[in-house]
Amino acid sequence: MARENPSHLPDSITIDELDQQALQELNRRVDPLGVVSTYVTVDPADPEAAGIDIGNRYRELHQRMSQSDRQSRSGVLAGLDRWRPEVERLTSPVASGRGRVLFAGLSDGWSLRLDSQMPMPNRVVLDDGPFIHPLLEMLDEGQAAGVALFSGESGRLLEWRLGRLRPLQEFQRQEAEAPHERAGQIGGGPPGQFHTPIAEHREARDRDLAQRFLARIADAVAGEAAGRGWTRMVVSGGRRWTGVLADQLPEPLRGLVIEEHRVLAGLSHQAVTDAVTDRLHEDHLATERRLVERIREAGLAGTAALGLSEVTAALNEGRVAHLVYDPEVRYS
Repeated sequence: MARENPSHLPDSITIDELDQQALQELNRRVDPLGVVSTYVTVDPADPEAAGIDIGNRYRELHQRMSQSDRQSRSGVLAGLDRWRPEVERLTSPVASGRGRVLFAGLSDGWSLRLDSQMPMPNRVVLDDGPFIHPLLEMLDEGQAAGVALFSGESGRLLEWRLGRLRPLQEFQRQEAEAPHERAGQIGGGPPGQFHTPIAEHREARDRDLAQRFLARIADAVAGEAAGRGWTRMVVSGGRRWTGVLADQLPEPLRGLVIEEHRVLAGLSHQAVTDAVTDRLHEDHLATERRLVERIREAGLAGTAALGLSEVTAALNEGRVAHLVYDPEVRYS
């Protein structure tokens, strides 16, 4: 049965607006001549490289179609020629986003352009509908994560999603000068008997203020996380404070913490974004490796479905918790 194009999938939508319904509608979209899906990552240090690579891939696709025996060959070639300028503009150094996507229907003129700060593999694919596998992988890795930064004197709470970092709250520690602190002997005891010196008073007060400050940040983290669906939480406070701040979080959040022992609080916004993105990428890869190993062990024990027919049956019966596949393999 042929898939029908949804009538309410907007031609203009941002990547942040791609919910499950929009993705399903995108996946159902078809074009009688085909849809060209173009994925490209533009490196700011070498923007021309992306244009050369995608240009070569697009020309190879055009050449393959010119040599095919498809009845619609002339229409496909005309559509590819019509969309070539848009594909070339996709790699413009002034366009937004590091990772960019363009879906373009060859017959009806429909298109959808998306961008993200996350990289993705360069691809040019012609199929009946949009090729969305790389997009799904990027959305999976780019799920929202909380970010708590602490330096002892200040704190920042942010949300990371799809390679972008958005500030939520900022905190400054309130200093309270103790009026009784003064240099020299404290109290009126016998000569040579001293009470707590000023340095110890200050150290004790500093520890108390720091604990109160950490508790205040932890409460804010818990409040923000409650409605944002974070599945990961990056905590950065240097070797002195990272673990302490993580321990202040409520139990459900504590299990999501990724500790970053570098002090990121004083860095620029872009430097923090890059550091958090790299840390989350490392954690995502490690999580995927653990998942694959767990599924492999379950498969050897006979408690997991392996192979196309078994997996399809499990999907049809609604028994799948995690689906792992090789994106380079095309299944019929």
